[in-house]
Amino acid sequence: MYYPKQIPYLLDQEFNENIEYKEYHIKELENYCMCIWTMRSKKILDKSISNNILPDSCIDIVIDFVNFTICFAGFSKQTKPFALENKIDYMGVRLKPSIFYLLFKVGADQIMDCEIPFEEIEKEMTLEKIFGLKTSNERMECLKNYLQEKIKGKTQMPFLKIVEDLYNNPKEQNVINIANQFGYNQRHLYRVFKANFGVSPKVLLNILRLHLCLTLLLEKNMNLADIANFCGFYDQSHFIKEIKKYTGISPLKIIENYK
Repeated sequence: MYYPKQIPYLLDQEFNENIEYKEYHIKELENYCMCIWTMRSKKILDKSISNNILPDSCIDIVIDFVNFTICFAGFSKQTKPFALENKIDYMGVRLKPSIFYLLFKVGADQIMDCEIPFEEIEKEMTLEKIFGLKTSNERMECLKNYLQEKIKGKTQMPFLKIVEDLYNNPKEQNVINIANQFGYNQRHLYRVFKANFGVSPKVLLNILRLHLCLTLLLEKNMNLADIANFCGFYDQSHFIKEIKKYTGISPLKIIENYK
């Protein structure tokens, strides 16, 4: 199952020393959300800490309890550094690919690489009461209740399957095969992907392949050559180059930090 690896604590030692980042999996929301996550500074930061956000094809609802703001945050095609300063207290929900469009009927391509205030997209409900809650459990319950109300009746999710197919078999996939599965021509497939995922089929496949590589690297203990072959890279050096492009460090350094 596709699960993106947002691993700032492995990519930056200063992040690990100053920031606490956690992900929580909610059973009732598992078909719609990757996780609810929290990010807090362990102390008031006396310098800027970089949070490197990997492209993951997910759109997040981000709640800032310091500045009392809520927004939708789209992902970028490239790894995006986000500066953390002073006091940090965030909570967010990471929507699965295509779910943002399903729930809000706004094209995912409209929010690529930007933030949009919550109330500009969500016209039916509010989350303002979450700012009056003090504990993480209360805040999480409030966010969970909002999401459960939002997903009522939204049971048809045809594009989640394509994400799983691309993720599990990246070596066998190409745009023509994907178009044939849906009975679309390539031009129409491109439009559908932009609305549901924010990117073209080729870019989505590259993003999913990145996270598959990280999963195999960190959880399956596969060697680099086998990962490169399984994920459809030309060779091991191409695989290493791609991982460094997104993470800034080599696969072996990631493993070293993980251990």
